[in-house]
Amino acid sequence: MAEDINNNSEKFDKIKEFIQKNKKIVVGAIIGLFALLLLSDVYHDRKIRKSEQASELFQQLLISKSSDVEKLKSIADELMNDYPSTPYASRAQIIYVKTYIKNNQVNDDVKNRLLWASDNSVEPSIQSLSNYYLGLIALSNSSLEESIRYANKIKSKGFQGFKFDLLGDIAHSEGKTEEAKNYYQKAITSFSAQSDFARIIEYKLQNL
Repeated sequence: MAEDINNNSEKFDKIKEFIQKNKKIVVGAIIGLFALLLLSDVYHDRKIRKSEQASELFQQLLISKSSDVEKLKSIADELMNDYPSTPYASRAQIIYVKTYIKNNQVNDDVKNRLLWASDNSVEPSIQSLSNYYLGLIALSNSSLEESIRYANKIKSKGFQGFKFDLLGDIAHSEGKTEEAKNYYQKAITSFSAQSDFARIIEYKLQNL
């Protein structure tokens, strides 16, 4: 017991001696640790604040009139430029693009927004949806290889029906009827049999 106490006393004396000899280094290390903890708290608070601000902007976009395309564009731009690391930024691009192309032709801005969402979204589902739209755009421009490339980038399980539908459209445009049938059948299987999308694909399949 006494030996243990002596050993502990010697260790304490060595630690004390080390601190005395390296006082500046020890003090600097302690200050540095506190600074890191403070920066970590500041970063965390800032991240939460930015997420809340992005969420508020996204809510504004959702309640905006679909006819007010300029307002939708302004909010989508702000989210993309100022809050790119939040999930709301990529979601906003999808909503704006869907609204815009209802009454307008696809342009470079639309494609660039989809590319941005595909590359920067933190949500696999948004990445897949972006690639689906990009594949449709490429197909409409007869860029079949590009369309196939985007189709194969659709990875989300819930979007496999869209992937097969797109691949079916590509095969049909190439005159590959049997291949198109196969893809359309896979697409129908991926969707609920009662879904509107499944019925649309069923119509495509029947008219090959």
